[in-house]
Amino acid sequence: MKNLPMHRFLGLCAAFLMLCAAPLVHAEQQPGLAAAVDVRHVSRDLWRVDYRFAQAVTAVKLHSIGAFRKQEWTVLTPGMGMTSGPDFDVIASKGKPFKAASVQIRTFDGWSPKDYVSFNRFSDGGTSVYLGHLQGDVEQGDKTLAMRTDFKLAGLGQENVIAPPANRLHPGGPRGYAYFGPAQAVLAGAVKVVIDPKAPQWLRETILDVGAKTSGYYEKAYQRQLKDELLIMVAVGNVESPGFSMKGGAILGAGQVSYLLEGKQVQLDHPKLREHATKTVAHEMAHIWQLAIARGGVGDDQGPWIHEGGAEAMALDALAQTGLYSEEAVKAYRAKQAATCEKLGGAVDTFDGIYACGLMRFDKLGVGIVPLWRAMMEATEATGAAYSQQMIDTIVSAK
Repeated sequence: MKNLPMHRFLGLCAAFLMLCAAPLVHAEQQPGLAAAVDVRHVSRDLWRVDYRFAQAVTAVKLHSIGAFRKQEWTVLTPGMGMTSGPDFDVIASKGKPFKAASVQIRTFDGWSPKDYVSFNRFSDGGTSVYLGHLQGDVEQGDKTLAMRTDFKLAGLGQENVIAPPANRLHPGGPRGYAYFGPAQAVLAGAVKVVIDPKAPQWLRETILDVGAKTSGYYEKAYQRQLKDELLIMVAVGNVESPGFSMKGGAILGAGQVSYLLEGKQVQLDHPKLREHATKTVAHEMAHIWQLAIARGGVGDDQGPWIHEGGAEAMALDALAQTGLYSEEAVKAYRAKQAATCEKLGGAVDTFDGIYACGLMRFDKLGVGIVPLWRAMMEATEATGAAYSQQMIDTIVSAK
């Protein structure tokens, strides 16, 4: 759901009533510390970020994003510096406690596989910034605390700023993309939409048609309405490069989906592209309903095959029930995933396995995906426990 090639993850989902949201929410959180973070657009490709912490800390610890911070971040606070490692980038002041830190960041056009793109450029001159790459942990000696972040965003001159939705399940937790530029968000039902002027008409049509039909089905089947404010951003980059590239996807639990489209085939209206888009819209929408809960969700210690394989099963059911896929198309997709899973020996420890073998695991339970996941939503909401194999086994044994 991050930087994936088209045949893996081609999809955008906007609808009159809903959009894509993220499947990865943590049912439990580590202790946190309040942090005020000001993000200011200084010049076209220059940004300033000021951190202010409620208590003194000895380090800011951020998960490494390839060469992004080592290459583009400069610590501005005197006496402080940043060390970059394979797993973490750490800002510190030689062990001395501090309550504030400032950094300067240049727009980064690179990306790290299977992570979110740090910046997306729009054809209208706008830029979206992934706020999650500004968030992480802080240390107080030997103690590690999660940032509970409150963002303040300031554009360049008269630039319009569109903030991502708040993290409903975990206030102060991971946030999505903030847009800085000339565009205004457009309402599509209850959803805010920011789409690059270069986005092709065929994709807009697919988004709206599939989104509207599957949203209605999910709401009826799972007997739940959406709880989150939702925002979609679609940027179109270099369309002179060969092929079709799509980076991005659903943003954690942040009520947002963001994509960067590139390649000459972006403008190509082809049945196979529409088919991929249709399937992925349904998959992403399934993640939305997985999170239409008051508490609980997806835990750090639970296998991703549960929510990804579950979303595959939910999507195929929705596509069949709405007529967006024929019975033959659904069978063909299942057969393809079954063959992939067989090659992997049924393992769910790879990207392909999470989806293909995850789907096969749900298919073999002998319980329909709608009553099963509806029961899982009730269970996670009642107890606060994450979706898990144990939860699935308990529900299946009672059916």
